[in-house]
Amino acid sequence: MSGVRDQEGGSDPGRAEPEYEVIGGVIDDHPSSTARKADSGRPRASGTFKMTAGEAWRNTRKSFTSWWFWLACALGIALAWGMAAALIVMGEANGWFETEVAGAVYLLMAAFLALAAAMLGAAWGFRHTKGSIPVLLLSGAMRGVALAATGCGALLLVGLSFGGPMALAGAAVVVIVLEVALFGLIGAGSRRCFAKAAPGAALAAVLVAFLCIGNVVVTLLLIPATAGTVQVSVPVNVERDDSGRVIAYECVGSLRPVEVAHTDRIAWLATSNPVLLLGSVGGELAATDNPVGWMLSGLQWAADGPSREVPCLGGESSAGLAPSIPVALTGLAMQGLLAALVLVAGRWQATRRAAASSGSGYPAGARTRKLRRLSRRPSSTPR
Repeated sequence: MSGVRDQEGGSDPGRAEPEYEVIGGVIDDHPSSTARKADSGRPRASGTFKMTAGEAWRNTRKSFTSWWFWLACALGIALAWGMAAALIVMGEANGWFETEVAGAVYLLMAAFLALAAAMLGAAWGFRHTKGSIPVLLLSGAMRGVALAATGCGALLLVGLSFGGPMALAGAAVVVIVLEVALFGLIGAGSRRCFAKAAPGAALAAVLVAFLCIGNVVVTLLLIPATAGTVQVSVPVNVERDDSGRVIAYECVGSLRPVEVAHTDRIAWLATSNPVLLLGSVGGELAATDNPVGWMLSGLQWAADGPSREVPCLGGESSAGLAPSIPVALTGLAMQGLLAALVLVAGRWQATRRAAASSGSGYPAGARTRKLRRLSRRPSSTPR
């Protein structure tokens, strides 16, 4: 063979062996790094997930073994129940409810549990900032599961005592886990933005206060600015649901002006509120013929705008209306976006602090070694 003839003239003893063509590939006792990467593609992904889950569990296990964590869960659940009971007592004393609302304490407790989950999640995330974003997210979800399990048990006890749709407890579990995870990212990002804890705590408090209270206040203040005049016609063959809301109709006649409020233009501001987010997830499970049930599902109506409340808006019947977008998706997206912005800002600030502490381009250890070498050089003295 030509390969044998080329090797005979060489001086390297290792080249005296004839070449053989291996059918089906090359036998390599020491595979290259490229081959290793190609062979370990699928196990690498599963291994990465296992490493992330393991690190998240190690971080979360410290919380589960701390009595402060369980005390915070108990206080959050007790606060949710106390706020719900106090609000119902106050409403009945001031005549807010024309008739007794069945399961009102249960409904409001579920809503306030979502609020407690957001605040506790931000506090836990602020204290535990180590790890990548997947680790922080998974750690928050694990803490959320612990809070949701205890909170759901207490919620079911209240529901069995005062009445209410038991399925709402399932919706509360989902929202609690998501809120603890997302607000945990906000707390962790706020802590990373500053070298000291006090400014980070102030930033986290401002963000949580806006998402839990401020966004609703701003939305209510902007409602008068959304008033306007539109053209409507006469609805016929009107159909309503159990709560009396118009769900189907046809339009006839000429258009006439009517003043409406375009709440759909500003309702997105309040979608990130944990209480209203729970209402958008589980509001359909509660009756809307009372103030409490209407509050839980009212955000979806506001997001739909006047087209859902004023029939024949612009002479268009219900058949031409676009389907409603669940406000829960919008709210979770806004919370996730804010968490991402805070985390990116925190990482950028941490990188700047690390670069500033290392000096002008040299790490601290390298700069010290360079100074030592310069000090050891013999000084040249003129003769």
